[in-house]
Amino acid sequence: MGVGTEFFDPGDWLLGPSPVGEAEVAAAEAVAAEQLATLNGQVEGGDPVEATGSPGAEAAWADIVASLAADPLDPDGLGWAPEVLSASLSSATTALDVAAGLGDADLTRVLDEGLREAVDQAARVRVRGEGLLYALVVQVHARGLHTAVGLSLVDWVRARCPRTTIAEASALKHVVEAAAQHWGRPLDAAVREGRTSLYRAGRIAKAMLRLVRALDPDQAQAYARIATDAACDANISDADLGRVCTRLLTDLLDEAPDQGKDPDDHDRPDPAPQALRSLTRHPLGEGMTRYVLDAPDADAAMIEGIMNGPLAAPVPCPEGGKDPRDADQRTYDALKTVLSRGLANPGAPATSARASVIITLKADPRTGEPTGTAQAATAGTRFTSKAAGRYACIGDLTPVVLGEMGEPLDLGRTRRLASPGQFKALLVRDKTCTYPGCTVPGAWCEAHHLIWWCRAGDTDILVLVLLCPRHHTTVHDKDLMATVVGDVVTWHL
Repeated sequence: MGVGTEFFDPGDWLLGPSPVGEAEVAAAEAVAAEQLATLNGQVEGGDPVEATGSPGAEAAWADIVASLAADPLDPDGLGWAPEVLSASLSSATTALDVAAGLGDADLTRVLDEGLREAVDQAARVRVRGEGLLYALVVQVHARGLHTAVGLSLVDWVRARCPRTTIAEASALKHVVEAAAQHWGRPLDAAVREGRTSLYRAGRIAKAMLRLVRALDPDQAQAYARIATDAACDANISDADLGRVCTRLLTDLLDEAPDQGKDPDDHDRPDPAPQALRSLTRHPLGEGMTRYVLDAPDADAAMIEGIMNGPLAAPVPCPEGGKDPRDADQRTYDALKTVLSRGLANPGAPATSARASVIITLKADPRTGEPTGTAQAATAGTRFTSKAAGRYACIGDLTPVVLGEMGEPLDLGRTRRLASPGQFKALLVRDKTCTYPGCTVPGAWCEAHHLIWWCRAGDTDILVLVLLCPRHHTTVHDKDLMATVVGDVVTWHL
């Protein structure tokens, strides 16, 4: 205790007081003031040093405490410095190694409530880890680290993360590609923030990357927002999420045919089905591979002609028994036969009838000419009469012109394809696709009727030219015409 100007150390065991006079106190304060003035003089352009206990000193101390208490992983705090990233991942790895090292004997001591909380936290760690991996791979993609070593993004990720499956790496790639689009920002944020898993985000990204080919920017944003919300909704199962993706595709294509307008009035076909065509491969293991084909209706009619044609018909056994193959197996064998013929004889013209497709067209009662939308009789698929005209060149197609009440008026000829002899003559004359600038060999081309067969054109060498499938479609879509003089074909574009 202190009495007057004399101060005593605590405890009764002290021998005596240590007197401090007023002069000594004044001298100590003078020394402190001199040191403070010296410090202020050494600070150039800074704020003067506040005396201990002053408001300025208290504020400075509060700033130091706040900095020390700040979350090192908070980008708004100390920032996401390389050192912080490395240290944080190292600490997290160490902590996870310790937790994962707990055996069954240790985990049996955890109460039920603690076990439930641990499962929730482990799931959260997994999702947050996926978000961090995604953020890092975005940087890899932007910097081109994978292309620098000649690898795709999927292969690069799997090389760095050997336990990553192709499906997981592909999902990662799809989300990274989607994030680079204007419509992909909500999905990017959802993955970074851990609001959805990388698997679910990958399904959305893959579907959207396909859909946007047929969408305008505003539609793409709307579709992406709907799909992202579904991916973030824990009440929507993975199966239901797949149905959402399918529904988006269906809504895009499900447009009622215009009964009052001939689709041929458009210069270009509907871009949506063409943009969404695809053939994907899915290995199943055990020596099997699954192929998923999405075809526009116009092309689907040709494929169904193979599936329902004579090649897919049952073939009795030599002993008189039934064909042991089921319908799916016969369909597969028919498609394989068509492909095998093309691969085995790439330079030879077709020597047998092609896919048989019956197409119905309504006739204009005033002119008798086909008009309106064509429909495949077996599958019910619809496509434009221009597409039907194209298949009249390349397929064994029998148009059935219908009257106002749907009654058949005229059954078209089926013997209108270029014969093998005519096709050989076209190979000698045209040699390649006759469309300007195209060099596709004639063996891979199709015989086109300059005057369409459905327009009363004849299958005559003088009005037949070779066109590759791509330009054959272009010629029919744009209704182009050409003239043949000798061995020179001139297209009027």
